[in-house]
Amino acid sequence: MDATVNKNYMKGFVPFAMAAALVSLAGGFTASIPNNIVSAWGLDSTWVTWITLSMSMGMAACAPVLGKLGDIFGRRGAALVGIALMAIGELAIGLAPDGAIWMVLAARFVVGVGAAAISPTVIAYITSEFPPVKMGNGFAVYMALSSGMVIFGPTVGGLIFQATQNWRLILYICAGLAALCFVICLVTMKKETGPRKGLAGFDIFGGIFIILGFSLVLCVPTVGQGAGGWLGTASLAVIGCTVVALIVLFLAERKAKNPILNGKFMARKEFILPVVVLFLTQGLMQACMTNTIRFSMMFDPTSSVASFATSIMYVGMTIGNIAVAPLSNKHEPRYISVLALLFCLVGAAIQLLFTAESGFVLFASSLFFIGLGLGGNGTIFMKVALSGLDPQIAGAGSGTYTVFRDMSAPFGVAVFSSMFVGGYAAAQQAGDAAALGAAVVSSMHNVAWVQMACVVVGMVVCLMLPKIYSKKA
Repeated sequence: MDATVNKNYMKGFVPFAMAAALVSLAGGFTASIPNNIVSAWGLDSTWVTWITLSMSMGMAACAPVLGKLGDIFGRRGAALVGIALMAIGELAIGLAPDGAIWMVLAARFVVGVGAAAISPTVIAYITSEFPPVKMGNGFAVYMALSSGMVIFGPTVGGLIFQATQNWRLILYICAGLAALCFVICLVTMKKETGPRKGLAGFDIFGGIFIILGFSLVLCVPTVGQGAGGWLGTASLAVIGCTVVALIVLFLAERKAKNPILNGKFMARKEFILPVVVLFLTQGLMQACMTNTIRFSMMFDPTSSVASFATSIMYVGMTIGNIAVAPLSNKHEPRYISVLALLFCLVGAAIQLLFTAESGFVLFASSLFFIGLGLGGNGTIFMKVALSGLDPQIAGAGSGTYTVFRDMSAPFGVAVFSSMFVGGYAAAQQAGDAAALGAAVVSSMHNVAWVQMACVVVGMVVCLMLPKIYSKKA
């Protein structure tokens, strides 16, 4: 549909916005669930990373494939399937018997697949239905929902857990919200929304290796920093399989008549550079959130202070989206992106002040500044990367961007969380409480230094973004 003649684009966007809000709200509600499960079941702390990663793998690896299917069958169907999968997955996690970690991992993956069906669908609606001059506003609304709706999740989820000590109740609430959202969207989404085509010529082989290859990429940092190390048998096996899968994927997409990953779209400087910065910095969001919650629980397992502080991070993201991102409408995005990353640098630096006695104020300050910077850059990078996207491949193109955007966060979690856990693993095994406390604090500080270095490199890359405004006379 020609975006310039769709006068009801905002009305049609409402149910898609609700679906986007569901993804954000559920993510906030369940932010502390991996830590809660590991603590309740007495599992090794490394399972926190795998539980977090299982959902992220579903979100990142499946996004291009589901975005492409949305182009074929219509955005309404893709969104409804995604919402249903989220409801099923959250309910399955809540019903998992004690110790059934593999059931939790599988169900978290299903939740991620559901989110992967929703996100590119919402972005595709904006790129194809909004008038070109209003597209930036559409992205701003989407990003505001993505961060704003999460504000209350960690706080409310933390309060529920603190009052009941029942993490399963949080998952039942998420499943109920997803079911309600499904009914509302089923009624309000127009059936004719989105193009409809056939599956003839669908890139099935490429789709399989997209899911396989990107899932393996996310596993590499976690396995590499595991017990066997980077030169261990498990690490070398995963790295080898990853390289083979990516090579096969590259060759398959080059030969495919209708590839899911559009090489011409991806080869542009406007796409490559934002993706590089995302991998350097976006992982700060979930990694800092996960590590801060874990840091707090190491000293007080019953505390929900870090969960409350996590809500402040999303406040920062919302403010960044509203106050920082619009500056790129009048000033070069490259400079506004650097400004946004300065806030991230401050947030990471505050982590150098964390001690065993640290509480809400310090946790919230760090996460707020990180959220402020990431919120500003989220909208800017999306506008830059998706510029010039053909409406005919809106779903696949949006999914392609989404896979890299969403993969950057779990990749950061895999790197930074594994680094954090590895920093105190030996002290934890020794059973010396005093040594463990000191090791946890030292590990947090070391990770903060690495994160700060990544942010600085990200600033340099941002300065390479192409200029979009002509010099004034």
